[in-house]
Amino acid sequence: MKKFLYLVFAILICIFVVRDVQASSPSYDVLYYRGTLTLNTWDDATYEEELVYYFKNSYNGQYVTLGSAGNMPQGFEIEMPPKVEVEGRELDREPEITNLGDGYRVKIYNSGVAHDTVKVKVTWDLKNLLFVHQDILRLNWKPISDGDRGVSKVELKVIPKFASPTTTSELHVHTAYMGPEAVVTKDQADYTATISNLPSKEGVELSAYWLKSDLASLGESSRNTGLMKEDEYHRLEEHIAQTRLWIHLFWNLILPAVILLFLLLAIYYWRKFKKATWSGVTYPTDTRMYELPNNLAPLVMASVVYSTEIDEACPAGNPDSKSTFSFDKLLQATLLDLMDRGAIAYRQDGEKTILSRQNQDSLDDFERDFLNMAFGNKLECTVDHLFEDFYIDPSLYKHAKKKDQDRIRAEGREAQIQINCAVNAVARGVQNKIQSIGFPTYYRPLSPQENTLGRRAITYGIVACIIAFLTFFARDEIFHSFSIYYMPATVALGVIPILLSKRYKVAQRDGVVNAAGAEQRYYWDSFGRMLKEIAHLNDAELQSLVLWNRLLVYAALYGVADKVAKVMKLRQIHIQNPALDAFVYTSFYHHCLTLVMPCLPIVRRQQQLVISLFPLVVEEVSLAEVEEEVLVPSNLAFSIERCNEFSKRVGETP
Repeated sequence: MKKFLYLVFAILICIFVVRDVQASSPSYDVLYYRGTLTLNTWDDATYEEELVYYFKNSYNGQYVTLGSAGNMPQGFEIEMPPKVEVEGRELDREPEITNLGDGYRVKIYNSGVAHDTVKVKVTWDLKNLLFVHQDILRLNWKPISDGDRGVSKVELKVIPKFASPTTTSELHVHTAYMGPEAVVTKDQADYTATISNLPSKEGVELSAYWLKSDLASLGESSRNTGLMKEDEYHRLEEHIAQTRLWIHLFWNLILPAVILLFLLLAIYYWRKFKKATWSGVTYPTDTRMYELPNNLAPLVMASVVYSTEIDEACPAGNPDSKSTFSFDKLLQATLLDLMDRGAIAYRQDGEKTILSRQNQDSLDDFERDFLNMAFGNKLECTVDHLFEDFYIDPSLYKHAKKKDQDRIRAEGREAQIQINCAVNAVARGVQNKIQSIGFPTYYRPLSPQENTLGRRAITYGIVACIIAFLTFFARDEIFHSFSIYYMPATVALGVIPILLSKRYKVAQRDGVVNAAGAEQRYYWDSFGRMLKEIAHLNDAELQSLVLWNRLLVYAALYGVADKVAKVMKLRQIHIQNPALDAFVYTSFYHHCLTLVMPCLPIVRRQQQLVISLFPLVVEEVSLAEVEEEVLVPSNLAFSIERCNEFSKRVGETP
């Protein structure tokens, strides 16, 4: 379902981009259209079109069309050629007339430059435009068909020379059902209709009648084209008006109400889900804690208290964006923890910072696995060579061509197998350690009722999104009623089920925190808040801090090691452990946080993004050959055999 929603967003963006391109860079705008229909007799008429164009760039001429589509009277004819005039200009050549089947198009050769305002007048002679019924004369004609440009203002005038002010008559102007309404006024026997902001691809139809018994003998015709009566005309127009009203109600009121109903149902069931999964106790969110709640290894604490696993945060797999601690912070904190406990020793050799393994007998299995991942088969290495087994040479993907795709993808899969296997081994060791300690359970699985509430919330959110998308698409394609305000609302509706789905899946995977877990999280949140606000602590609060070595370890986990180190420098606080003291007072700090192994390259056309997993750093590298096809190593699952093989290797201790 997530893929479907992403597809919906892609379609919406494509529609928006196309519309934006069309709307932001047209060659011209039609500022004004005036059509004057003069009914000289029952059989003869003249129609005069006046258009005002504004050109945004140079142009070669203009097109003017006149419609003849629909059920026209027998004998209807548009006489050729029309009279064409351009205000203040002489035409370069004679206009060209094209029969379009449902009307005629006049091509006017009138060139100019950008920012010109051009006024064009075309006069047509029409024959047998009116329906001559037994009781009434009826006009049913569509002078404006679906143009490729909208019109800012449309003015249509009907002048029946055969009618008097007392003649019984009516005029209705029809646009699309979702189109703008026309304002019709009557002056003596003449009618004037105005329409503002007529969209492109939308026609205008004139529908009128005159009662024959009220007409003078002028214009009598021998034609008899139908048997419609006055009351039938009124019933037809009433039906059109009711249809338009119901369509407006359906699209502007009923459908939005249905969408809102499903959205409210989604919110209602999600609130019930949140209430059902609440731990039952609320703690303050502005407290600080100045002592470690529990002296646990960072990976163990992250798993037990926050249900954050290192393999779930690993970018080589499918990282959880909702994880409390990022992958790089978990690695940095674990490195400092092992240094603090003497498992990693530090020494300076000139400009090189060298780390070495020490006292591994007292370590847990997951910590030895972590050291194997960091050092490989070596007992010592410089900081910038940590995690060297996972290093990918940039020559693998730089200037890659199509013929190299198999090699790149194969080596990319090998790198992912190595990373995932090593990280999974550490994650399994962490879980074994937690089970051996016998920690109380801080999370419980979702109950069947809670699962039902969560699924209902997501389902109703998806239904609201689908209906909104279909409404947006139908309004645009069927009624040509596009608005840029609809798309953000539709996208916002689509984001809701995605967010709910992500949070629900996390609750399904990790369970929900219970009362004991909420208490532990409160302690650790307060401790983390103290670390983040350490620069604002007063002297008494700083003097209450004792175990600066452990503070530094967890500061790295919470991403504020730089703040803690800065306070230690200002206060001249030193740590007996030489590695951690060097972390604060030498360039070792920069090395430990930034110069760690780069891997998992993602190569794209015209640029390469080298994403480092230890920690996550993005470096842009320009390509010399930007036209060459550059390939992305595929994210394929590794085989069980290769995983087991690598697990044995990383499990060996030098």
